[in-house]
Amino acid sequence: GTVPVTSTQASGTPNTVFYMRLQLWASLHEYTGPIDGVPGTNTWKGVQRGLQSMGYDVDITGTADSKTYTAIQAVAALHGYTGPIDGVPGPNTYRGFARFLNETL
Repeated sequence: GTVPVTSTQASGTPNTVFYMRLQLWASLHEYTGPIDGVPGTNTWKGVQRGLQSMGYDVDITGTADSKTYTAIQAVAALHGYTGPIDGVPGPNTYRGFARFLNETL
């Protein structure tokens, strides 16, 4: 099936559809689990591999750590995020990354 666009782009609050789109993007980077909106270790490994493939310095840990969020913020900055690239995600980080997910998938 298809995953609808996420309203996180407007709200800044990650929801199930945001995480489903995150998993869908991770599936392009070796994530083989379900697209169920419940991110786990393997989801984050796929996200981290995707971020690495984009040239970001992240470790494949399976945990959303500060390096992962710093890379997410850098991607979000290409999609409207104007806040600090500090590895601490907030609503504007999620808005920008959701825009990336909505436009990419």
